[in-house]
Amino acid sequence: MERLPYIDEHAITVDANREETWSALLRVMCRDPQDPSSVPIGFVLDEARSRERFALNGHHPFAVYRWVFELEDQPAGRTRVRALTWADFPGIHGKIYRALVIGTGAHRVAVRWTLKRIAAMALAQRAHTGETADYADVFEVPILHGDLRTGEQALRDTLGDKPGPLGSLVFWIHRHILRFRLGPYSSPEFAIGWQIMRSDPDEIVLATGGPLMCGQLTLRRQDGRRAVLTTRLRYRHKIAGRTVWAMVGPLHRAVAPRLMERTARRGVMAGR
Repeated sequence: MERLPYIDEHAITVDANREETWSALLRVMCRDPQDPSSVPIGFVLDEARSRERFALNGHHPFAVYRWVFELEDQPAGRTRVRALTWADFPGIHGKIYRALVIGTGAHRVAVRWTLKRIAAMALAQRAHTGETADYADVFEVPILHGDLRTGEQALRDTLGDKPGPLGSLVFWIHRHILRFRLGPYSSPEFAIGWQIMRSDPDEIVLATGGPLMCGQLTLRRQDGRRAVLTTRLRYRHKIAGRTVWAMVGPLHRAVAPRLMERTARRGVMAGR
């Protein structure tokens, strides 16, 4: 493929080594993780250098493009995944298509979403169940200067000891829609009704379950600079679990980032 104009680069740090991250990348990007050539429609595999580089090429009437993922070692056994894009948009129709895809930010959103899926998949593969999650997502916010709280302190500051309107709604949905078995909203052993499985200065892990699905929430301070919230679900009844989560998932993806932002703001106030 001819040399194409550079478009952009996005990256994410994954809390997994390169082998685990490579496996997660193939699970996200390939229809068959055992066959790197089984890439999404519209792409063809150009290169699959294990644990290092995954490159795709593609074209259609309005664009010629190249999408490359590169994996790099990071301290503490983590991996940095970089996603680089090159593309050309020939002709007037290509320029219109570029405006729609690049100019609106849709490409940026899609790439970042893909990177978050890879990070979530890598974390899901390391879950204490030893099984790959049926659903996983990751949200993160910067840890602001002066915020020295543990993961558990940050979580409890956000949720409060008693449920407010939002907390009451989430608690009700978890119990009556997702049908989770919940404990007290807040106690030394529970947070938002989920049992605390592990809590140390950098990480708190919550878990619960029910007849439809099992869940795990992890809030982790990474590098003293980022707070990362990871949600993993494993369906016990595949069809019913997917159907229920299809209704609840959009609310979760709207609420979780706001809770993370609230966590960051309260950390600043706590440090004053």
